[in-house]
Amino acid sequence: MKVNRWTTGRRCVQILMLLLLATPAFGWTFFEGNLGAAAIVGLQLSDPLAALQILLLTGTLTATMLSGTAIVVVFYGLFGGRVFCGWVCPVHLITDLVDLLPWPKRLSSWSLEWKTTALIVTVIMTVILGIPVFETVSPIGTTARALTFGVSSSLIIIVLIVIAELVLVRRVWCRSLCPLGGFYYQLGRFSPLVVAYDTAKCSHCGECRRVCFVPEVLAPSLKSQRNMVHSGECTRCGACVGICPEKALGFALRNPFER
Repeated sequence: MKVNRWTTGRRCVQILMLLLLATPAFGWTFFEGNLGAAAIVGLQLSDPLAALQILLLTGTLTATMLSGTAIVVVFYGLFGGRVFCGWVCPVHLITDLVDLLPWPKRLSSWSLEWKTTALIVTVIMTVILGIPVFETVSPIGTTARALTFGVSSSLIIIVLIVIAELVLVRRVWCRSLCPLGGFYYQLGRFSPLVVAYDTAKCSHCGECRRVCFVPEVLAPSLKSQRNMVHSGECTRCGACVGICPEKALGFALRNPFER
C-alpha cells in the first residue's frame, strides 16, 4: 500500500495542533487561548470571523486584535484560505476520521455553496441577537476548550455532527455548513498557492478525485485544460498530489487575480 506523504504530513500537523491547544492544561504558557484568539510566545493571533463579529457588536477593534487578524488573513491568504480547514481545524480532523469508515462514503453530499449562506446568516444573527453567534456555538471552540479544560456537555454539538455524518450527509459540517469555512473559502479564491497538473503526464486513472475532499471542484478543473485548481474550496491538503501515480499533480504559484 502506497504511503501518501502529504496525508501523513497533514495528520502530523493536525495532531501537533491538538497538542498545542492542550498545552495550557499542563501549565505551559508559551501558548495561550484557542483558535478564536491566541498568543504564541507573545505573538497575538485572532480568528478573522471572530474579529468581524466583535467589530459588528462593538464598532471597534483593539490594535492587538487588528494586527492579530491581519497576520492570520495574510497567512491564509497566501497559502489558501481553506488550508486552515485541512491542516489546523480539530473538527476537520474528527470528520476526516469519520470519513475513513466505509458507509459514510455511500451517503449523499450537500452543496458547497451553503457555507457562504451560513456565513451571511451568522453575520446577520450576530447583529440581531447582539452576541458573537458563531463563537457561542462553534464546534471548533468547543473542541479547543475541551482539550484545555476537559470534557463538558457542550461537546454534544460534536456528537451531533459525527452522527449526522455517519448516517445522514457525508462531511456535512466541513463541506456545507461551517461559517468559518465559508469565510476561508472566500479568502482562498485569491490565494497564489494552488494545485496544478501536467496534462501530458495524466493517465486519467481517477485516483485524485477518489481521495479529494471536494471532487466536484477538482474534476472540472482537470477537464478545463487550465492546468490549475482555482477554486477557493480546495483545502490544499495535498491528498491528490500524494496519490497521483504519474506525479502529474503538484503545487504551483499563480496570479491571484487571474480568473
